[in-house]
Amino acid sequence: MMSGSCLVIGILFLLVATCLSQYCSERSTECCPGRDDECSIEYRGTKCYCDTFCNHTAIDCCPDFWNLCLGVEPPSFDECYHNGVGYRAGAAIYINCNKCTCQRGVNGDSAFNCENKACTVRPSLIQAINHGGFGWRAANYTTFWGMKLTDAVKHKLGTLKVERDVHTMTEIDIKMKKKIPKSFDARDKWGSMITGILDQGNCASSWAFSTVGVASDRLAIQSSGETGMTLSPQHLLSCNTRGQRGCSGGHIDRAWWFMRKRGVVSNDCYPYTSGDQDKKGVCMMPGKLPSDCPTGRERNNELHHSTPPYRIAANEREIQVEIMENGPVQASFEVKEDFFMYGSGVYRHTPIASNDAEQYHASEWHSVKLLGWGVENGIKYWLGANSWGTKWGEDGYFKILRGENECNIESYVVAVWGKVDTSNKPNHRVTKRTANTRKRRSELNLFQWLFS
Repeated sequence: MMSGSCLVIGILFLLVATCLSQYCSERSTECCPGRDDECSIEYRGTKCYCDTFCNHTAIDCCPDFWNLCLGVEPPSFDECYHNGVGYRAGAAIYINCNKCTCQRGVNGDSAFNCENKACTVRPSLIQAINHGGFGWRAANYTTFWGMKLTDAVKHKLGTLKVERDVHTMTEIDIKMKKKIPKSFDARDKWGSMITGILDQGNCASSWAFSTVGVASDRLAIQSSGETGMTLSPQHLLSCNTRGQRGCSGGHIDRAWWFMRKRGVVSNDCYPYTSGDQDKKGVCMMPGKLPSDCPTGRERNNELHHSTPPYRIAANEREIQVEIMENGPVQASFEVKEDFFMYGSGVYRHTPIASNDAEQYHASEWHSVKLLGWGVENGIKYWLGANSWGTKWGEDGYFKILRGENECNIESYVVAVWGKVDTSNKPNHRVTKRTANTRKRRSELNLFQWLFS
C-alpha cells in the first residue's frame, strides 16, 4: 500500500501479535485521518503507519493503531511467511511457478502447502551450475521466472524434428580449405548485412525465425548489400500452412519450400504480431502475387525467394568453411532444460541436470542461426543467434560446444542461395569428379522433398 511497507510486513505481524510496543502514541499528532504517508513511525529503518487508511489492508499499521486510533482490539492472524512477508491462513501465492496455500497444521501452526511442478528457472540448479566448473554460467531470467518447464518447451521452441526422408538429404560437397582461422564471426566480415537478434515471444516459431534469419543474411551477402533487410517471420508463420502448426511448431524444410515457391516480404511490410498472443494470425498476403503491406505504411511489398536448401555434412570443418565462404547457416538441436538458463560461456548440457528427477527433464527441438566459431578458456564453440530477444544469453547470442555434436547441433545444418538475379551464381567450389554425382543426387532429393 505504502512505500517501504512490504519490507516490514513480517516484523509488523509479530508486533501485532505481541503488542509489546507502542508507536502511534509516541507521535505528537497521534493518529491521522484518511491517507497520509508521512503519518508514520520509524522502526529499524522501516515504517509503520498511523493513518486510518492503513486499515484497508491491516498489514502495515503500527501495533497500537487499532487500540489508539480505532478503539478496537487488534485482529488476530494465522501467519505463513515468505521472504519476510506474512500471510493469513487460506491465502494463496505463487512461489516461482508453484501455487502455495497457507494452511493451519494439526498442532495449530501454519505453513505453505505448495505444488511440486518443474519450473523453468530453478535457483538450486543455477547455483549448482555456477559452482560446478562446467564452462558456462546460468542466469535467472524474468522472462522465465514463474513459467512451468512444460510451458517453456511448448511456447519458446517450435521446430519439429526433421523427418527421416528429409534427414537423408545428400550433403553438398565442399572443397576444404587448408587453413581455417581459430575464430570467425560473420558480423566482422559482412557487417550490417547480418541481421540482429529477434524475439519470437511466447510463440513456438523458431522454425520461422531461423529460416528468415538465414535467408535475410544470404540475400544481403549475395547481392552485396543491395537486398539488405530483415525478412518477415510473421509472413511465414501466418501463410505457410502446408503441414505446419503455426505457434505450435513447424518443419524447416516446409518453411524453405514456402520461401522457394511463394517468397516472403520484409519485416517492415509484414511485422511480427504473434509474440504475445501465441497465435499464428490470419494470412494477410495470400497467393503468389504480392499484396499490399498489412501495415499500410510500407510500400515495398516485393517478395523475396530462395533456392531449395542444401545440407552441409555433420562435419565441423565443412560447416566452418560454409559459414566463412557463404554466410550463416541454419542448425536444429535438442534444447535441454538447463539451456533456458544459459547466461554466458560455452554451453553444454550439465550432468547435474541429467541426474535430476524425471519431472525436471525436457528435450525438444529448436532451430537457430550459426554465424561463427571460436575458443573460450580452451573450449571450442559455435556462435549462435537465438530468437529470445537481447536480454537472454550474451545479448541474444550463445556459444555451444563445437566438434562434439552437443545436443545434436551438428547433425542437421542447412543453407540456401538467395534468388537475387540469374547472374548471381553460387560461390561453392566442388571437385569436377563429384560435381555431376552431386547434381543427380540433389535433383533426386529435391524431388523427394517437394512431393513428400
